[in-house]
Amino acid sequence: MNLVILYGIGGLSDVGRHAILAALESRKEPPIIEKITVITEHPEKLNEKNWDSGSCPDGHTNPFDDPENASRLKMVKIDTWKDELPNLSEHFVGASAVVSCLGHRQPGWKYPELKKRGLVAYDGNRRVIAAMEEANVERVVTISSFAINGDRSWPHPASKFMACLFKTFMRKARKDLEAMEDAYVRSSLDYLIVRPVGIGEDVVETGRYYLQVPGEDAVGGNMAKMDAARFMIDEAVRPTLHRCSQTVGSKHGTPM
Repeated sequence: MNLVILYGIGGLSDVGRHAILAALESRKEPPIIEKITVITEHPEKLNEKNWDSGSCPDGHTNPFDDPENASRLKMVKIDTWKDELPNLSEHFVGASAVVSCLGHRQPGWKYPELKKRGLVAYDGNRRVIAAMEEANVERVVTISSFAINGDRSWPHPASKFMACLFKTFMRKARKDLEAMEDAYVRSSLDYLIVRPVGIGEDVVETGRYYLQVPGEDAVGGNMAKMDAARFMIDEAVRPTLHRCSQTVGSKHGTPM
């Protein structure tokens, strides 16, 4: 099968970089991902040794620099999601699924670059939706956040605190992510909106993820970006959740 992965800048988008690594792991069990097309404004981010993650204390290397990956990886650099991309759909033809990690949830006053260049969840994903429909691709797994669009799925005190932040310091990020979610709901695609809790920069992967079940105790308040990426890849290639959202975290009782 073939997969398309998109990433931008910011914490949520970091999961997209890790999704490339998770997809490359996939040869361990079927269905096998034979081809991975990466679409981004920021291919240079893969050259960074630190991917803002505690999962690799010795740093990362660009997966495109590994000769063993040459036959499986393709990079598509775009200039901006803000402008029309008339040939975008050609990169989705033949894909089995899409993993989209665009946008962020950090406050703009603290991260001016994210305010200027990172608010692309809606602009990017509305173009992704159009490209998928044109290329007849149905399955997409996209990243968002808990505590927006009326979400109360995570029964943890931090959820109320996050909702307050989204109403104050992170209003623009919230509006961007909410508009993206609404675009998927209006589409005919088989979407899954993933709401990770935590994904802190220092969190080390465990190789597991935990789904929040309604009526049960809260999942752990932090998870590694790599574990969030593995969940997204798993749902892309072996779908179990359809046209809905899902909060995902670490083991019950894990502190923030």
